[in-house]
Amino acid sequence: MSYFIIQNEETKGPYTIGQLRAMWNSGAVTGDTLYCEEGYEEWLHLRVLADELEPPAPVSQYAGVARQPSIVRVKATKSRGVYIILGLFFGLLGIHNFYAGHNRAGALQLIITLLLGWVIIGLIVSGLWALIDICTVTKDGEGHRMT
Repeated sequence: MSYFIIQNEETKGPYTIGQLRAMWNSGAVTGDTLYCEEGYEEWLHLRVLADELEPPAPVSQYAGVARQPSIVRVKATKSRGVYIILGLFFGLLGIHNFYAGHNRAGALQLIITLLLGWVIIGLIVSGLWALIDICTVTKDGEGHRMT
């Protein structure tokens, strides 16, 4: 398909749509420039063809798919040394288990110490439990090996 345009009061052409697009992008023609399609007598403004003259928008391979930012979780590994130190100093209160993510065991040690500690039995039970923990527990509450 060929097009003619009017520039500086004279008819120029024929041009292909690709040539018109290049002229549009360079600013040689504007939306107010008149054009006529070959075989027709009606002159129209180029803004009618603006959709065809504008460069196409880049198509993403994910067109139509809403992209969300990637979320990266950084998991801080628990230290076995810190676990042992907490078990030695605060084992009766279950602090070492709270640190490692064994919240149920930590809560039970804390409850036993608070409820039965005054009768000494709670201190013995929690103390033995803490000693066994620091000797045997090597994984945190999520199952990751403590370093």
